[in-house]
Amino acid sequence: MNWKKTLAAERTITIVGSIAVGSSGVYAFIAAGLCRIMFDLDENMALLWIGIPLFVVLLIVHICLLPKHLRKAGLIK
Repeated sequence: MNWKKTLAAERTITIVGSIAVGSSGVYAFIAAGLCRIMFDLDENMALLWIGIPLFVVLLIVHICLLPKHLRKAGLIK
């Protein structure tokens, strides 16, 4: 594999990974905050038992689904 293909693969991995981590973190934080308000939970309990598992699940889902949408938007090839 030549260096242009290596750089293109690294760029794709970086873009998809950073967008997946960022969007998963935002959605998990919002969901944990809403559950904290609705169910009157402690902050640590909401983040540990709702935020972190939701973050992991959303991260896996975003890594699987984002490349198709990012290609359609023209961010990756």
